[in-house]
Amino acid sequence: MKKRNPPHQWLLNIQPDAKHTFDTLPPANKQGVFRRLRELLNADAPYSLPFVEMLQAKKFGRVRKFRVGDYRVFFAVESTEVTHLKHTYKGTLFLLAIRDRKDAY
Repeated sequence: MKKRNPPHQWLLNIQPDAKHTFDTLPPANKQGVFRRLRELLNADAPYSLPFVEMLQAKKFGRVRKFRVGDYRVFFAVESTEVTHLKHTYKGTLFLLAIRDRKDAY
């Protein structure tokens, strides 16, 4: 019997803009984004991970970012418990956007 990986703690919701940009990233950057997302999805508190940065302007609210190469990845977490496909998650992690650092802000 094949052992399955434990499900993530957070449900991932990828916004269309972020998916489009992710699909066009160079392979090394795709791997970096994927690796960081996996860390976020498995974390008890995604905002507390060392690579996560808070945005300075108040207009960004709960949006956070992390860096992969020349790209900035923007996300937010909603910590309302949600059930999807018979698994209960701590909440939802929204992948909002991926921007080249020169266009990020």
